Amino acid sequence: MVDGNKFIVGDAGLCIGCRTCMAACFDKHDIVGDVAIPRLNVVSTLKVSTPIACRHCQDAPCARACPVNALYHEDDGRVAMREDRCIGCRSCMMACPYGAIQIVGRPENVYTGCADELFIGEAGNPYIVKCDLCHDREDGPACVGACLTGALHVQDNVSFDTSRKTKWAEAAEAAGALSSVPLNPVLA
Repeated sequence: MVDGNKFIVGDAGLCIGCRTCMAACFDKHDIVGDVAIPRLNVVSTLKVSTPIACRHCQDAPCARACPVNALYHEDDGRVAMREDRCIGCRSCMMACPYGAIQIVGRPENVYTGCADELFIGEAGNPYIVKCDLCHDREDGPACVGACLTGALHVQDNVSFDTSRKTKWAEAAEAAGALSSVPLNPVLA
């Protein structure tokens, strides 16, 4: 596995809760052989809206919880799934600290010819869906490209740590500006 695995981060300060990211994700996965369901969810309260998606954790509690090893790490660091192995037990859903995994049933016997000939048979075995970072999309995750306010970003652990250190420095500067005690001239 590579250092600095990628994941999608939502900036709650920029998110307006429009759900355009969810629509883009739905559209990206609305193809034959896939389930058209968004792999991220916008969570809104009275005070804040923010998208929640899989963080592709390096320690992947979801993968550790799976009794049939349906979840695993790809070489690029992404947590992927083997749909054919999933038994729908929901252990990964319970283990995910972000609530970023959903369970769905795939219809069987779907004819994808003319719309008037569409036939959907009985639902297949349930299995999980989660963010796959649109790994097969050249332009990166569809949700990031569709976000109207730029609230979504693809980050890796390295850039995330850099952002965190920048925020620490900004917080220290702000605390210094609010302080009634003069700053240490040696440090200033």
